[in-house]
Amino acid sequence: MADIFGTATAVVFLVTIIYYCWRQNRKTYRLPPGPKQNLIFGNLMELIHSTFIQGEPAFVKFSQWAFQTGPICYLRFFRQRVVVISDARVAQRLCVHQADKFTERPPGLFLARVLKNKGIVFNDGPSWKEHRTFLTHEFRKYGFGKQSMEQRIQYVVDEYLHQIGKTNGENHDPHPNIATAVYNIIWTVISGDKFKWGDPFLQKVIKNLETNLQAVELTGPHNYVIILTLWHLVVHNFVRLWLIVTTRLVYFKQLIAKFRKYREETSSSEVEESMMYDYLVKMQEFKSSRTSTHFSETQLLWLVSDLFIAGGETTITTIRWILLCLAKYPQGQERVRQEIINAFGRDSTPTYAQRTQLPYTEAFINEVLRLGGVAPGMWRNTSQDATYENYDIPKDTWVLLHFWAMSNNKDQWDEVQEFQPERFLNEEGMFCKNENLLAFSTGRRECPGQGLAQMELFLFTVGILQKFKVALPAGEDVDIRSGHFGVTYTPPLHQLEFIPV
Repeated sequence: MADIFGTATAVVFLVTIIYYCWRQNRKTYRLPPGPKQNLIFGNLMELIHSTFIQGEPAFVKFSQWAFQTGPICYLRFFRQRVVVISDARVAQRLCVHQADKFTERPPGLFLARVLKNKGIVFNDGPSWKEHRTFLTHEFRKYGFGKQSMEQRIQYVVDEYLHQIGKTNGENHDPHPNIATAVYNIIWTVISGDKFKWGDPFLQKVIKNLETNLQAVELTGPHNYVIILTLWHLVVHNFVRLWLIVTTRLVYFKQLIAKFRKYREETSSSEVEESMMYDYLVKMQEFKSSRTSTHFSETQLLWLVSDLFIAGGETTITTIRWILLCLAKYPQGQERVRQEIINAFGRDSTPTYAQRTQLPYTEAFINEVLRLGGVAPGMWRNTSQDATYENYDIPKDTWVLLHFWAMSNNKDQWDEVQEFQPERFLNEEGMFCKNENLLAFSTGRRECPGQGLAQMELFLFTVGILQKFKVALPAGEDVDIRSGHFGVTYTPPLHQLEFIPV
């Protein structure tokens, strides 16, 4: 009996010491405010209940917590500290002014585990830095402000306009044509080559990419508990997901091999410069000089995959939102059209550099970015202890930059539920950026293809409205506040009519 009593006493003493140390550790940090937490699970059980029982998207629950608490909200999911940022200015102060501490991806995030040391989006460390530098240089070389790149994009836009002209004003789902055009632009940016419209191989790639995206979710509870991660894999069929990814890599490997064969069979003076051409040249230079590098065949494969997924889905979704909003708000559509026609007519295509002559058009596109967003949120991980005003953000805290919450925060936007492009115009009627909008992220993880994406949105919008009136089918309406959260915030299912003007 004495032994049992002694053992019990030792256990209680040990638990007390552990609990005391845990409490003391908590007291060393001045953590941001947050909702009430369960002693053991923190806020995890509430998130699980909200997501699995009530069917509420995780992004919505995160935004509710943030709006209740303030621009910086502290949560805990079992042992994992989480901070949600719902104010763009706070995000910039952290990710720009303390960039060294807010550049990594959370190592425990589901996709970060799968894509560790691969590609660019969820990669970290020296490999990420080397490829980020390469991409930044390439986008400056071929992207924003480059006439040759703009001509490539315009060629695909013209093909797209020709295709929707074939619908003869009949209602249809605009998604497939937009996806075909955007993914073709991405391949043009990567390789300098392009697919013929309706190319069967491109259609297989598109089907694979969109099937993959349906099963990916970045903020669900499965990211915080291993058993839920396993459950997520079972629900979405791990074997099926593995086959989707494997098939996609086979497709991209074929594209790279085709490009390499073309390059070998063509004199260097005839090969059009491109991102992939530069990567292969750089890889060969490193190999010849025996310089240490993360450039490799495998990394090129994953880089191409990331460019298609990250650069494609975000742009496709935004163009879908633009078209839906044009149809939903015909008066705004007519104002954009008249601005374009008054400045450039119906046949002269303005360049992206001339966008300053179309302030309301720019304002309309930016209001769509606020409403629909490019991505509802993205994760960072603190590599060191950080601070914000009187608060501490400990090392290895997962930080959610909640872009959707930033754009829907009533404390930052007047009449936040209303679609009002005028909010981006100053008193003189000129376009004016709003610092509360972070459509392309911020800091060192800011989208390197931002300039290219903005060029695409502008050229598509102008090209469509010069030729067509966009409308919902007669008698139909769509609630634009009922989008679907995932990798992107996609519009509700709808059909549109493109009526020649």
